[in-house]
Amino acid sequence: MNRREFLEKSSLLLAGLGTSSVLHPSILKALMIEPAAASTFYDAEHVVILMQENRSFDHTFGALKGVRGFLDKRTFVKQDGHSAFFQKNDAGQYASPARLDLRNTKSTWMSSLPHSWSDQQKALNKGKYDQWLQAKASGNKEYKDIPLTLGYYNREDLPFYYQLADAFTIFDQYFCSSLTGTTPNRLFLWSGTIREQQNGKVKANVYNDNIDYDKARQARWKSFPEILEEQNVSWKIYQNEISLPKGMSGEQEAWLSNFTDNPIEWFSAFNVKFSKGYYQNIPNVIQYLKLEIEKKPSQKERLEALISELQEDLVQYHPDNYSKLSQKEKNLHEKAFTTNSGDPDYWNLEIGKDDSGERLVVPKSDVLFQFRKDVKEKKLPLISWLVAPEHFSDHPGSPWYGAWYISEVLNILTQDPETWKKTIFIINYDENDGYFDHVLPFAPPVNPNQPVDMNGKEGAEYVNKTQEYMSSQQLRDSERIEGTVGLGYRVPMIIASPWTKGGFVNSEVSDHTSVLQFLEKFIKKKFNKDATIDTISDWRRAVCGDLTSAFQSSSIKIPQMDYLDQKEYAKTINAAKNKPVPHLKWYSESELSPHLLEIQERGTKPSNPLPYNYQVNLEHGKINMVNLKENGVPLLIYDRTQFNGHHLNFSYALYSKQTLSHHIDTDVYDYEVFGPNGFYRHFKGEKHIQLEISLNNNISKNEVELIFRKSTKETVTVMLEDLYENIRKKISLHKTEEKIVFPLTKNKGWYDLKLNSGENIWQFSGRIETGKTSISDPHWS
Repeated sequence: MNRREFLEKSSLLLAGLGTSSVLHPSILKALMIEPAAASTFYDAEHVVILMQENRSFDHTFGALKGVRGFLDKRTFVKQDGHSAFFQKNDAGQYASPARLDLRNTKSTWMSSLPHSWSDQQKALNKGKYDQWLQAKASGNKEYKDIPLTLGYYNREDLPFYYQLADAFTIFDQYFCSSLTGTTPNRLFLWSGTIREQQNGKVKANVYNDNIDYDKARQARWKSFPEILEEQNVSWKIYQNEISLPKGMSGEQEAWLSNFTDNPIEWFSAFNVKFSKGYYQNIPNVIQYLKLEIEKKPSQKERLEALISELQEDLVQYHPDNYSKLSQKEKNLHEKAFTTNSGDPDYWNLEIGKDDSGERLVVPKSDVLFQFRKDVKEKKLPLISWLVAPEHFSDHPGSPWYGAWYISEVLNILTQDPETWKKTIFIINYDENDGYFDHVLPFAPPVNPNQPVDMNGKEGAEYVNKTQEYMSSQQLRDSERIEGTVGLGYRVPMIIASPWTKGGFVNSEVSDHTSVLQFLEKFIKKKFNKDATIDTISDWRRAVCGDLTSAFQSSSIKIPQMDYLDQKEYAKTINAAKNKPVPHLKWYSESELSPHLLEIQERGTKPSNPLPYNYQVNLEHGKINMVNLKENGVPLLIYDRTQFNGHHLNFSYALYSKQTLSHHIDTDVYDYEVFGPNGFYRHFKGEKHIQLEISLNNNISKNEVELIFRKSTKETVTVMLEDLYENIRKKISLHKTEEKIVFPLTKNKGWYDLKLNSGENIWQFSGRIETGKTSISDPHWS
C-alpha cells in the first residue's frame, strides 16, 4: 500500500467506532432489512457468535438509558451503609464511578486490571462486595493509586456500541459463567463446564494456565463442536490465525493471531498440533529452550521436560501422520481451525505513521477473509464462531478497535440482504477484567434449607477444600481458594438479528451456557436433532435462560434513536497515547451523594416479557419463596445483622414449581432478598410483631395485592409509600385481614412499595410478568 492507501485503511479501523450524531451505516443497513414475512428466529440459517474480551457491563453500558446501570435504586448497600457504587480503600478514601473519556485521556492505552480467580473472589469478599479497590488495583505502579476499576465509558466514547444496543436487544442480566478470567469462561461457552467430570472429585480449572497445549493440561471432555459434528450440523470456527506457536513475532501475534481465544486448541480431540507451520517451527523452539537453560539453570528441569514433549511432537505430529486420522478427526481439526491462509498476506503487517507522525500498524491482509468469502459464496455454516485477533478483541490491553471488527462483520452479513434475513448475530464478552459491576452475581444453593452435596453432581459448581482433588493433586495455594465457580460478574451481551430489532432490553438471568442452551433448542426445533451437551450443571440449566425470550415473532419497527449533538468527534485512538492519564477523583465519606450517580442517560427501553412468576414473603417467622412457573429462579438472601458473622448471605434456587422457606432464628431481623431484573424484598423488625404484610401477584389482572394480617384487636397504623407514584399515605387497619390492590398498567407491571409500622419495614419491588412487552425500570425515566 502507498501512504494514502495505508492511511485510508487505518482510518477504517477508527471509523468503526462511528460518531455520536450519525447512525453507523452498518447498523442502519441491518435495521432496514426486514425478515421474511411470518418468519421466526427458528427460520434462521446462520447463527454467528463473537465473544469479545474483558469488559464489565457497568464499565461499558452502565451509562446507557433503560438498563440496570448507574441509576439502579436497588443496589446492594455495603456494611459501611453506602451503595456498592461507592467503594472504599484501606486508607478510608472512597471512589465513585468516573468517566474514563476515550478520546481526551490515554485510558484506552492503560492496559488491563487483575482478573483471575483469586482477585475476583477477593472483590466479592464472601458477599460483602467491598474489596474492589483492593483486589483490582492496576499492576502498573504509575496507575495503582487510580481507582480504575470504577472507570466507565459513555455514548460519546463508544457511539457504535450504544447505537448497536439502541437498534437491537441488549441483555442487562447476562453474567459471565465463572468468577475468574478468560480461559475458564471461554471453556463454558464452547463446552458448558471447566471440569472433566460433573462433580467435585476432579479439578476445577479456574485459572487460565490450568488448560493448555501440554498433554497433562489438555481438555479431554466433550465440547459442543464435537456434538455438532456427530449430529451432522454444519459449523466452523473462524480466525485469522491460531495461537499455537508457529513463528510469529509478538507484534504479529497481537494483530493477526487469535489471542488464545479459541480454547478448542486445547481439546485433545481436535489435534491442533497438526496445524500447518507448527511442525516446521519445533526445531526453532527447541533451540530457543536450550539457550534458555544456559541462561536460567534453575529452570533446567522444567525446560528439559518441554523439550522432551516437543521431541515427541516431532514424531507424533509428522505431516505424514495426518492422513492416518479418521475423517471425523480431520473434520474437527479443519473446521475448528479455519484460518485466512487463502489470503497471501494473512501473516503480514503494514507499518507506517499516522497524520500526527505516530507509529501506526495495520494488518496488510483482511482479518475476516475466509468468513467474508464463505458468506459471499453462500457457504456460511449453520453455527459459526468468530475469534478476533488481540487488537480487535476489545481487551483493555489493546485499544477499542473491536468496534471496527463488529461493524465489518455486520457489513459482511448484510452485503446480501437475503443472508441477513436468515442470520442471528450474538455478541458477548468473556469476563469483566478488573472492572466493577454493581449487580450481585447469583450463586448455586448455599443455605441451611436447601442442602447441596458438595461432592455430588452439584459439587461441580464449587471449589471447596473438602473436595477430593484438593488432597490428591499438587496445587498452588491460589488454586485452593474456596468459592462458588459462578456466576461471575455481568458482562455485555447483544443479539443483532431481524427478530431482535427495536432497542429492547432483556433481563432474564443468563450466562455463557445460555448460548449453548439456545443452540440446543434451535437445532432441536429446526432439524429434530439432539445436540444436548450434558456438561451443563442442573443448576445452570434451571436458572440461566436459553435466550429465546429475546426474540420477537413479528417484525419490529426501526426505533427512534437520539444521539448527542457533537460538533467534532475525536481524531484517532492512536493520538490518545499522548493524552493525560484520566483523573478519577477520591472522595471523603461526607462528599458521597446519590447525585454522583446521575451519569446514566434518562429514559426507558422496551423490555422483553420474561418467564418468571414467583413470590417472596415474610410469614410465620419464615421467608417463604414460591415459584409458580417452570423456569428456575436464583435468589440471594442477606442477613444484614451478620456482616461480622459467618452467615451473611444465602443463595437459593427455586426450581420448577418449588416452595422453600428460610427460617428466622432471631427475635430481631434485617433481611434483604435479591432476584432477577431488580426483584427486591426488605424485611426488618421484630419476629413477634402482631402484623404480617404479604404481596401476591395477580398476573391475569396485571396487579399486585398487599395482604395485611394482624393478630391483635387493636387498630394498627401502617405508613405506605408508592415509590413510583411518589404517594405517601397512612393506613389504619381495623380488621384481622385486609387487602389493597395496586393496578400496574400505568407502569407496565412495575411496583415499588415500602411500608413502615413502628420500627418494622417491608419493601416489595419488582415487575410482574404478564407475557406482554413491558418497559425497563420506570425509576430511570
